[in-house]
Amino acid sequence: MSIKSKSKFVAYAMVLMTLLVLGCIDDGAPFVASDKGVVISEFQFDTPAVYHNESVNLRLVLENQGQKQVTGPTSVFIYGQTISSNAKHWEQIGDVQVSPGTMDDITQVWSIPNTDFLPPQPEMGVPGGVATFEALLRSPELEEGESTPYTFFTRVCYPYKTSMLATVTSSSRDEMRIQQDTSAIENVNTAGPVHVELGGQSNIIARGSTIPVIFKISNVGGGFSTDVVTDCKATPASTDRDKVKVSIEVEGFLLDGTSHTMYGNTVNTDCTRTVKLIGGDAELRCSIPIDPDTPSREYHIRATAEYKYYIGSDSPITVDYIIE
Repeated sequence: MSIKSKSKFVAYAMVLMTLLVLGCIDDGAPFVASDKGVVISEFQFDTPAVYHNESVNLRLVLENQGQKQVTGPTSVFIYGQTISSNAKHWEQIGDVQVSPGTMDDITQVWSIPNTDFLPPQPEMGVPGGVATFEALLRSPELEEGESTPYTFFTRVCYPYKTSMLATVTSSSRDEMRIQQDTSAIENVNTAGPVHVELGGQSNIIARGSTIPVIFKISNVGGGFSTDVVTDCKATPASTDRDKVKVSIEVEGFLLDGTSHTMYGNTVNTDCTRTVKLIGGDAELRCSIPIDPDTPSREYHIRATAEYKYYIGSDSPITVDYIIE
């Protein structure tokens, strides 16, 4: 290879590397949405250690970083230590400061209205809705020489609805021979802690008036879900955990058992399920109706997941004895 050819090769390689770094070359990977919904951006004391009988501030900040508005009130539980006027316990000093919502006592549930938990609008530079909690506490009285670690916990429960969009093409056997299309389905999820994926190929051979599909539901948010109709609790029952309601739409028709006229036929398909996630995953199998009388046709499919989602955090603090 000549020096001139080597220079051209090096220049080409540098351009290629630059494009790869900048993300200008599409590697064919499907779009992956963020796993963010409501997040705990802060839960901590002003300081990691205090003396006994000393006041300290506990602060909790929540933010909706998903692409959807929270669909109902968010419940916040703070627990882990006894709060009372007993000198051996933690004591709340004054009123709890929360915004928005209401909470008079740290041992009560903080309810945040969903109108204040709007999603962010990055294109306009608008962040998601934020809620804050602050409580001034007095540390317990200790015996001489003692140093005691304490931990406060918070658990947040919020109702959410996220969706996945995909396009599937159904072709007759003869049409499939012509097209020979075997590209993968692209699943586009809204940002949230539960994702749905439609597996298989984007072009399916039509063998009747329906095609079987499999949806995979995954918990990607680091917390756990419950059925959307289950009330928020600090400790939900194990039988209520890891549930998600999933409903399927095809061409704008909700497949919930209601009669629809699609492609000249009456369809009563029911693809609405409450699934149980095992190890963070579940599957929903469904036969979606198609038009059997066309060589090829695209079907736009939406899978909507509805659930209540729990996230948690803890805030440790050490209390040391001091001679007053």
